[in-house]
Amino acid sequence: MMEPTQASPDPPPGDPPVGDIPIASGRWGPPGTSPNVQMGLVYWLVIVTVGGAASVLLGHPDGGLLFAIAGVFALAQSTDAAVVLAGYREWVRDSLPARSPHGMLFRFVLRGILPFIGALAYGGLAAWALTSEPSRAHRLTAIWCGGAALVSLALTSRRVADFVTHLLFRSGAPGRTRRLTARIAVLMLLLPVPTRLMAPDIMAMLKDSGTALIDPAGLVTQMLGEIVIALAGVGLFVRRDWSGTRERLGLVAMRPSQYGVVVAGFLGAIVLNAGMTWVQQHQFPELWKQDGAMVQLMASSLPMWTTLLLGVSAGAGEEILFRGALQPRLGVVLTALLFACLHVQYTWFGMLTVGVLGALLGTIRARTNTTTAILVHGLYDVYAAVTSGG
Repeated sequence: MMEPTQASPDPPPGDPPVGDIPIASGRWGPPGTSPNVQMGLVYWLVIVTVGGAASVLLGHPDGGLLFAIAGVFALAQSTDAAVVLAGYREWVRDSLPARSPHGMLFRFVLRGILPFIGALAYGGLAAWALTSEPSRAHRLTAIWCGGAALVSLALTSRRVADFVTHLLFRSGAPGRTRRLTARIAVLMLLLPVPTRLMAPDIMAMLKDSGTALIDPAGLVTQMLGEIVIALAGVGLFVRRDWSGTRERLGLVAMRPSQYGVVVAGFLGAIVLNAGMTWVQQHQFPELWKQDGAMVQLMASSLPMWTTLLLGVSAGAGEEILFRGALQPRLGVVLTALLFACLHVQYTWFGMLTVGVLGALLGTIRARTNTTTAILVHGLYDVYAAVTSGG
């Protein structure tokens, strides 16, 4: 895969440091100094607590879950730091003994909390399918989700997590941050099948709910949640400072020529989507109707300022997380696949279209930076929402 032209100075393949970058790289002070990991964790405790509580108070507990995931990533980065920081490693060993209750809880949060949540979620989907009206789709959903729950539990094993991590990442030692990323990636890859099998039930539930699928508070909490996961995932406050974090995420100033890339990328996204829509409409008309109904359900009757917020939030949040944090490690294709799995509300062809657009954005990020990809994504999402009949 092509690396971004304005990427951070990450270690080349084969370098020994565990996790994302070596400590004592000079980003926190003179060469040989180290970040205050304990203070960084205090910062993250405040961020996760305030952000999670605000999300719940605004009626979006899903946003609170995103902030919680960011907190787990901050812990993962801190334990990776313990590998190379002798003083911090001794503090962890003294403060969190392996056999103490709080030490075991700390290690469970790192290794098992998200797989267990995944197992519960897939178990809940299986139960919903079994209690619904008997059908082939419901039986297949129950079988798939039962298997997905078992896979989720298997991911608590370090050996299984290491195996998946080596499959996903192209180089470098596994590290706790990469294992955590690999576990989440597997949980995401398992999701499209049951959601498509249960699509009629999900659509009926959404229509009967009588609530808007898109609202300003939800857009903001999701955007902030995605951004804080990206920041924690690359080690802000724990292994990088603000400057190093921005460079790692590709959030750099654009050159004048890159504004032309924004225009070309925006027009290219419109052409790609139009072509994929034409194929879907003529070759898979039922899928085209289903995706059209979902778009109308989400974007119809949105006020203009909410439509603009949709473009800004999706462009910033999704690009910083996927193209900024993930792509330099996973490559364009795998990142686009995970990006498509995030859009399980669409049919398989709609998800394919999202994946193709994700690959376009990934190519833009690889050849320029994440800032350019954010502008392209935001402009395209505003265009798509405005022209959807809303």
